[in-house]
Amino acid sequence: MSNINELNKSLNEICESQHFNVKWYFKDLKTGESLDRNGDEIGPSASTRKISILMAAMKAIHEGKIALLDEIIPEEKYFGTNSGCFQHFLPGFKVKFQDLLTMMIIVSDNVSTGTVTEMLTLDYINDFCKDIGMNRTNHRVGFPTGADLTSDLNKVNSTTPNDVGLLLEIIHNSTSDQGAANELGSTMELCNIAMEILLSQKLNNRLPLKLASPSAAGPKDNDVKVAHKTGSYQTGYSDSGIIYPSNHPGVILCTYTDDVPQYLTNGDAGIYAANNAMGSLALECYKYTQN
Repeated sequence: MSNINELNKSLNEICESQHFNVKWYFKDLKTGESLDRNGDEIGPSASTRKISILMAAMKAIHEGKIALLDEIIPEEKYFGTNSGCFQHFLPGFKVKFQDLLTMMIIVSDNVSTGTVTEMLTLDYINDFCKDIGMNRTNHRVGFPTGADLTSDLNKVNSTTPNDVGLLLEIIHNSTSDQGAANELGSTMELCNIAMEILLSQKLNNRLPLKLASPSAAGPKDNDVKVAHKTGSYQTGYSDSGIIYPSNHPGVILCTYTDDVPQYLTNGDAGIYAANNAMGSLALECYKYTQN
């Protein structure tokens, strides 16, 4: 693939071949060129919202409102979830605030999410988003329940691919530029901790699905790291992150699907088709970086 116009064509062809809606945002961090497909269209953010919660938490830490190593006892009211690991723990356990942030991202733990969101408050998180330019993002619900997993934008947390892409770019820059960290109300040190958390994601069946990932046997020349966060609701699946090929500064890709049927006409489960589509989009972006 020789240029960004060909990439745009390839990405759109993948979307047009699906039995559901796909929107996305792409940016090449080497050239600064960007593309999108309905990138400003507002839709459910699902758990991709947790990237902004993570960075709002880093801002709160920098402001001295809480510390990474503070010990927290998650309240039992947050155990009514089907996402993550802490729901299976006995109530009353202590966990460090940094560990809550880590679990919130790497396994989408909603005991952690509810706890962190209540500590920060929705107003604080929304103010953080608006301050950095995420003007089409709204955090309405702190602790998601089954009733919140809907596409009704009046009831759910919402965002756009472009908004999440903006946040990811600032995070990328903030790991080596204090000016970018200042935009997030944070420090380079805290932003690097956030990046390491995003790189530790365990839910890797979407953007990284078709990429060569680092293995336990050691890094290979063609290994690709992905700093990302997935999301799901009743009719949609998403994954937003930064793809880091070993020989390229990285590309941002934020993908959101909607109106995904439970089963396709060929009998395949809709979630697997959505995951495959997102993996295909990421693979095309990776191929683009290799030319």
